[in-house]
This record gives sequence, structure tokens and C-alpha cells, in this order.
Amino acid sequence: MSGPSPDANLAELLSQWTNTFGWRDRAAFLCGDDVYTHGEVHRGATRMATLLGARGAGPGDRVVIALPGSIEFVWAFLGAIRLGAIAMLADPEASALPPGEMAVCAAGRHRHAITPAELIAGMPGARSAGAHPVLPGTPAFAQYSSMYAHGDPETAFLAMESLGVRENDVLLSVPKTYDPVGLGTTVFLPLFSGASAVLDSGRRSISGVAERVRRHRASVLFSTSAFFTRLAAEGPGETFGGLRMAVSHGTAPPPRHVEERLGCPVVTP
Repeated sequence: MSGPSPDANLAELLSQWTNTFGWRDRAAFLCGDDVYTHGEVHRGATRMATLLGARGAGPGDRVVIALPGSIEFVWAFLGAIRLGAIAMLADPEASALPPGEMAVCAAGRHRHAITPAELIAGMPGARSAGAHPVLPGTPAFAQYSSMYAHGDPETAFLAMESLGVRENDVLLSVPKTYDPVGLGTTVFLPLFSGASAVLDSGRRSISGVAERVRRHRASVLFSTSAFFTRLAAEGPGETFGGLRMAVSHGTAPPPRHVEERLGCPVVTP
């Protein structure tokens, strides 16, 4: 078995994937009125790794990330992985955070807390950090009690491609970024497919989701079968014009008339 390599680091794999397909100047994330390209995402992650390391985080350390959906979440997540640390994803509104040597969160929530404002303030002067060498099975991040390892980007890309996501799609996920489904659809899917995703911490009500679909001209909506079932039960009122596809995650597919409500086909992985 070969030794640790920076090429096995998940954050580095994602950056290489972007270079291979020429996505660096394409939009990756939409945050309110701000647009961040794939190149800006990966450059920010390399600087974030430097900042986390300067604050004491190192390979194998658990870095708790308790942030709402934002570019700071993405940079902290990828930066921790690039450093060789384990990103521990937590609900920012949870009463208690999981144990970790450091946390990127609101002030006062952890004895070694770094606020998003502190990281953003330090990024302009930070140098880009190289990816820490890891083995393919080195843990990269954790959600709840599930541990995930550095993955094969080609396998992940092919699995996501089967959903029909295109480079010019704008993705909107109802599950939030610290949720397993939300992380996959909001962070990993655009970075693996060249598409862009909406980042926000707003309400996940039907009216709130409809407003974001319209505002950002989202073309693919991800949610749970329970959300789509509730959407259908509440009847007409909000429109979801512009969607070309919805993806439903859950134990059972939503009712068939959800497609009529959304005006697009619903795919169930």
C-alpha cells in the first residue's frame, strides 16, 4: 500500500476536479447578492487551512463547524479537510456542540471558538496552504455519529451525474448544509458537477423556499419526501416556476400530483 499523499486529500481532489473540467471561473455558490466562483471557493479553502493551522488546529484534530449555510461554512469545511483535520458538522442552534479541539462558531459557544468574522478578517493576508498528505481512508468529516472518509471524486461524480444535474444548473436544497442530505446536495454536488448552489440560512417553509427558487432562478430543488408531501397537501398558492427537476429523498416517493404542483418531474434516487 502506498503512503500518504496530498492527492488523496478530499479538498485537493475537489480542486483538481475543478481544474480538470475548467470550472474555476464558473459560479459555484450564490449567497444573497454575492456570487463566488469555483476558483474563489478553492482559493479561500487554502487560506482557511492556513488560518486554522495558525490558531492551533492540526492533522487529526476535530474542528467543530457550527455555522448556518454560508460561504464561511464552505471555506471552514474545506479548509479543515485540507489541513488534515476532521470537520465535525453541527447544528449551529443545537444546545451543545460535539467535542473538538477547536470550533468555528458563534462567540462563546466553545472554549476555543473562532468566529466567522475573525476568519474572514484574516483571510486576505493568509498564504495558500498545501494539502496535507493523507491515506485514501483517512477520516475527513463527521455528521452525527457517522464517519466518512476521503472519497473518489470520479465515483461520486458519476453517481451524482445520474440525477441529470448539468453545469448550468442552479441547485437549491431544503435540507441544510450540516445535514447529510444538505451537505451532499449543497456543497459536494456543485463542486463535483460544475453547477452552482444557493447558500442561505433562511426559513425552510414552503413560501420561503418558493421565494428563493424565484430569486435565484433555481433549476433543481432538493428536499425530502415529507416536505414534498406537505407541499402537495397545502394546495395552490406559491409557484415554483423555472424548476426543471426536483429530487426527493426519503423512505417513500411523494404523491404524484407534486409534479403538477412544481411544474417539473420529481426524481427519487
